[in-house]
Amino acid sequence: MYQKYLDPVIEEFTTGDYYREVYEAKQEYFEKAGVVYEDDPEFEQRMCIFMDWYMFERDLPGVDLPPIKFFFRKNREKFSSEELSIYRDFCSTVHSIFRLKRFSWWGKGLVVVDLFSNKSHNVMDAEINIGFARGDIFEARIIPFKGTHEFSRGFCFHPVEMGSFIMKEIRKVRFQDKSRQTKLILQLASMKLKHARFQHIDIHNIYTFESKF
Repeated sequence: MYQKYLDPVIEEFTTGDYYREVYEAKQEYFEKAGVVYEDDPEFEQRMCIFMDWYMFERDLPGVDLPPIKFFFRKNREKFSSEELSIYRDFCSTVHSIFRLKRFSWWGKGLVVVDLFSNKSHNVMDAEINIGFARGDIFEARIIPFKGTHEFSRGFCFHPVEMGSFIMKEIRKVRFQDKSRQTKLILQLASMKLKHARFQHIDIHNIYTFESKF
């Protein structure tokens, strides 16, 4: 598993001098993706997604690199050849909205389509099949690791019936820079959180940019 290689990075950039930075990053992230509380069903998933965003995407002040890339730059001369390959791959994760195309023929993973790039990815994880259904639309992060691809720990599943709306919004930003695409991903996550809390409200009044709800 990739996690044992990621743990030292998390330890370095969430403690000591970086403790305050994590706090400010949480404020920034949850303002965009919706605030979660400990009794929310999605609390753990959202905290995992946040930590990934902090580690892989959010630039550190004064460095203009996210923690993973800063860690790689600082330590690359000390890495073994294997570590060099692993941490270099960590610098190119794929955070997106995916659709489950099918289960792998060998039954140990999934074939998913990145709805922004239209690229297909084979994700290897025998345990992850549980709870997935063909056609599912979800936010996730794919982590390259030793020649394969694995999902990170956090997922945000969107209602399948909102697929047309999600695709329409994705098409608007498909050729824009990554920051605009990430903004949409976080906006959709906020909509999903509202839907989970206010299920008595028509979902079309939540998954929209026209509603004042």
